[in-house]
Amino acid sequence: MANNKVLITIVALFIGGIAGYTLNDHRHSFLGYFGHKGMMSSDQCHRGREVGNKTEMMGHDMHSQMVVTSEKDFLEGMIPHHEEAVITAKEVLARGATTLEVRTLVEAIIVAQEKEIVDMKDWYKAWYGTDYVANRNYTPMMRDLSKLSGQELDNAFLEDMIMHHMGAIMMARSIAPYTEHAEVKNLTKAILETQSAEIDTMKAILMGS
Repeated sequence: MANNKVLITIVALFIGGIAGYTLNDHRHSFLGYFGHKGMMSSDQCHRGREVGNKTEMMGHDMHSQMVVTSEKDFLEGMIPHHEEAVITAKEVLARGATTLEVRTLVEAIIVAQEKEIVDMKDWYKAWYGTDYVANRNYTPMMRDLSKLSGQELDNAFLEDMIMHHMGAIMMARSIAPYTEHAEVKNLTKAILETQSAEIDTMKAILMGS
């Protein structure tokens, strides 16, 4: 019980640093993942500790990557962020996706984010007069999944993608005061709505696994 309280405190502190992600908005925080007291299996408790520890370690890096103050920075950050999500989702399809729920989720991520990548690259060229070039400063947020398969792969993907989605939401919220184009406004609205719903789906799948 003491460990759970420490973990929840760590996660709460991290979430408090995400613009718009307050403890009152518990639907979109990790607290929902941990469930109610006495409702988790020992495996779920262990998984919760792992997610919490990773969240604590990566909190600073996420904040520095995901807070942007211009549309150019937003595109240069969100494109590789989306590309990482698509690559890892395709790994799950290749060696995991052990349930219909997981398969439906990863297919939706691939379809939506591949389209958004194309759109963002087109906008980048139109607005800045040059093709987008991969940002070498981007720090991957997903663990190496190459040695995992089956449900183990599914769970690792879901755990990491919850935080990955939270990073995208953080960036989408941070660009709001600096938005100049309707395209970016519409994209950030889609990210907030779609990825918030997917976070809820991923938490529900993990709680049932």
